[in-house]
Amino acid sequence: MSIVTALPPVPVALGHTHLRATHSLPYDGGLDKTPAGPHVHTASKILAIIERYRLLQPSQDDIPARGHTKFLQLVASKVSNGQPIQMCLPAFPFKSPNSVDKVLGRLPDKGEEFALAHMNGMCAAIGGIYEPGALLTIISDGLVYNDILSVPDRDVWAYGTALRSMSAEEEFKHINFARLQDLVHVENLPEELDESVYVENASNFRDTLLSRFGDAELDMSSRIHDDDDTCMTYRGYIRFLCTDLLHVYPIGPDRTKSQYKKTIEKIAKRMLMRGDAFAHAVKERFIDQLRLSIHPSTFVNKISVNLLPTDTIFTTPWHCSIGFRLDGTATTGPREQFEKDDAWELVYEDGRPSFFRERSEMYSGFIKGDSDGQSSRVSFSPMYPSGLMIRSTDGSEIPLTDVDSQKLRGLTQNNSPVVLRGFRETMDRERFVAKAHDLGVPTPWKFGLVLEVKDRGDESRGLNNVLSAEWMPWHYDGIFKMTKHTDADGKEVEVSTPPRFMMFTSITTSPKDTGFTLFASSSLMIQNLPRSLPLEALRPLKWTVRTGAFDELKLHGLPLVVDHPATGRPCVRFHEPWPQAKTKFSPTSVTVEDGATGGAHGDSGRICEALTELLHDRRVAYYHSWEKGDVVVNDNILAMHTRSDFTAGCDRELWRIHFD
Repeated sequence: MSIVTALPPVPVALGHTHLRATHSLPYDGGLDKTPAGPHVHTASKILAIIERYRLLQPSQDDIPARGHTKFLQLVASKVSNGQPIQMCLPAFPFKSPNSVDKVLGRLPDKGEEFALAHMNGMCAAIGGIYEPGALLTIISDGLVYNDILSVPDRDVWAYGTALRSMSAEEEFKHINFARLQDLVHVENLPEELDESVYVENASNFRDTLLSRFGDAELDMSSRIHDDDDTCMTYRGYIRFLCTDLLHVYPIGPDRTKSQYKKTIEKIAKRMLMRGDAFAHAVKERFIDQLRLSIHPSTFVNKISVNLLPTDTIFTTPWHCSIGFRLDGTATTGPREQFEKDDAWELVYEDGRPSFFRERSEMYSGFIKGDSDGQSSRVSFSPMYPSGLMIRSTDGSEIPLTDVDSQKLRGLTQNNSPVVLRGFRETMDRERFVAKAHDLGVPTPWKFGLVLEVKDRGDESRGLNNVLSAEWMPWHYDGIFKMTKHTDADGKEVEVSTPPRFMMFTSITTSPKDTGFTLFASSSLMIQNLPRSLPLEALRPLKWTVRTGAFDELKLHGLPLVVDHPATGRPCVRFHEPWPQAKTKFSPTSVTVEDGATGGAHGDSGRICEALTELLHDRRVAYYHSWEKGDVVVNDNILAMHTRSDFTAGCDRELWRIHFD
């Protein structure tokens, strides 16, 4: 019986961005010229990527055919002309006025950073299979509604300005921004607005919007009753307004719960009236762009998207707070929910509250000599979509030897990779090796203890394409490292002995926008498994890998899922199939085995395609751009990795060491 019941007939590759035309895509997902037409075929794959980010609604598993056809035609028209896929999203207005119970303040925090990273990743994934790429314009609707919710115009400006600065600092290159003044024309305004001009003209922007695009005769009650999209938006407004305005219109002696409810309903309808005008303005200004929305919808006129990689219903960062578990996965909810739970602690960044994290002693005393309290000399910042960035908080270069190795090891086996940036003595080979001894037991191989990873052209040194400038397949290190053991029958056999951990240090800064090292955590792989391929279906499966390198090595009976020896959590172990067409070195073939017969599984090809697709998924794969002196520690069981291609012979060098 087939265990893969609903995989798409053509797998969708979520791949890579910033690739020059001379570089091949590492995973094209079978992008071929089908009889249906290459433009429609490509457009379908682009839509499938966007649909991965859609807002899940209990009553709707798939986008209705009518909406899908409309969106497909729009995307296909862009593809046929070789144009970027342009999308627009009205969102990111301002923080909820309820900073007591819901949000952490009036400025963007880690929630907004992850939301922008999530959307930027969606666009980057499109660029991985379609060279013209994709752009998303976020249209702030803050001035459309803020006066109704008693949010000052100045707060709208501050939020939008900080959001733009955040996007620039994080280099979210696929995101643009627009404000209300980009949709309506107000006379005698300078081309570039500052805060004073913006605040002074806020009412003018609103009035112009309503006078040009509003409909004073619109019966909103009837629209709510007759139009499903409007009804769903109205219900969404009611839901968040009930908590947003809790301290603006407090229930008490002068206001009953019933009166408060009526106030909320009245405000929600006013917002819908303005929203209708705003929607018309967006449609006129952003014609022929794919319309995204944060609100539930019928998916006929717009695609509803989830802005945050969360497991809750709180999907917009200006309505909630974000928290990170020890394993790096994100969750969201009201501020008070985290504050009432002793399992969480509030973390500040740049002097402001930014996010919550699961409490752990691993964050305390991380630098030797620090007190048992939270380490004050370093910050621990979650990376999107996984991993942890650790930096000095005061700008001083802390010696690598001062890092508590057991705490570093503990963090890594929960949330990989862990990046140490700005530390001292990271390029001292003797101290680098000493740190590996401090972290565990170093495990040498044919090249010795430390491998200098840099482009050596055609010189493989017995390591296939590791020392080249090619893309590499996804893998875990040491799969082909064979050690002789004596089995239960007393027979000497060779077995694969991969190391538990790997540690890199960067001797150079990698070239801009290329030469990334990618990491994929099993926590996110399993979280994003397609419904057609659940974890329980993968657990009993084994696989075979064969390569022309490493003495024509063939391994079989490898488990596809193992339990982590320290955390007990399930981890995926796999090697991306790598045909000769993708390398000038030795290819690698992979076959999923049938548990009953030991032969090839009937769905082997499709399982391999699904896992490969998932590894390249931007919701799973973290792209690390190397800075000189970076140290990266990765749990080789928890997270697989690969490398993107780069210009041959360029100045890119890493040192790598394994340890158990």
